[in-house]
Amino acid sequence: MSALLTAPQSPNLVQLHASLGLEDDALHDEVPAWLPVGGQHHLALRWFEPRRAWRAAALIAPATGVPQRFYAALARWMAARGYAVLTLDYAGLADSRAAMAEGASMRSWMLRDLPLALDAVQARARVAGVPVVWVGHSLGGHALPLQPSLAGVDAALCVGAQLPYFEHWPSAHQRWGARFFFRRYVPAWVCWTGRLPGVALGGGEDLPADAALDWSRWGQLPNYYLGDPDMAQRLCTRDWRGVAHFWCISDDWVFGPERAVQALVDAFASAPGRAEMRRLHPRDIGQRRVGHFAPFARHVGERLWPSWFDELEAAVPALRARR
Repeated sequence: MSALLTAPQSPNLVQLHASLGLEDDALHDEVPAWLPVGGQHHLALRWFEPRRAWRAAALIAPATGVPQRFYAALARWMAARGYAVLTLDYAGLADSRAAMAEGASMRSWMLRDLPLALDAVQARARVAGVPVVWVGHSLGGHALPLQPSLAGVDAALCVGAQLPYFEHWPSAHQRWGARFFFRRYVPAWVCWTGRLPGVALGGGEDLPADAALDWSRWGQLPNYYLGDPDMAQRLCTRDWRGVAHFWCISDDWVFGPERAVQALVDAFASAPGRAEMRRLHPRDIGQRRVGHFAPFARHVGERLWPSWFDELEAAVPALRARR
């Protein structure tokens, strides 16, 4: 297990909130931390820790090119519900940009960065005697079956998580667009700029060249990274004994079409645990659009998160016992 370096907590937070008349048992601490990944470089992380008894310890695994600050609203909401939550920036991105020197590819994010972060969460869970929950967005969800310590995860909630082989898009036009994206668009940007700029994706962090080229190559393989023999042999779904809910958003046609989400669910078909598709249409929560990113925005997420976590907790005895 790797060392986790944690900054000291603010000593005045309780007094400040007490002076404002806020209930202390509703508070949480937000604590920056750093995780060594080799050499002199570290991943930037942040703990969101309830001050009352913990229900569970959780990891929020980000999507491609999305910084951890994007998930702060969800992490705070979960902390208020009793979850101790860890977020992170992948090597080469945002506050972990310097760690690019240690390697920054999709492969290393899924096989090094996330296992290290999960180790840290599981260590805290063992001390507190609570279950472990994985929350994955897009790449953060399709990394789940690759985790060496998957047997130690009790529950997972994944949103827009998929195996995005270009043939999984439903229409011929969409398949052509996805194939062009993976085969031409991404390599051309990397050749021109040495990276995949965030502006080329409509926003977010610039992707390091190795990460962009992993994405390009796997997107052209049947079943995405499972078409890569080296990655396929790292699949750990035989160890899955928990409950996983994979949420497919009906208007997430750019990043998460249903066939691509179903392909990821199917990767758990022989697992002893459960992996189930869940579907959401924007009208279910009175919205015109939801898409790939809005479930993590507070104004939309607060309409989703209570029912999503109610359902997950009801399905997992270790979480249900702590409600």
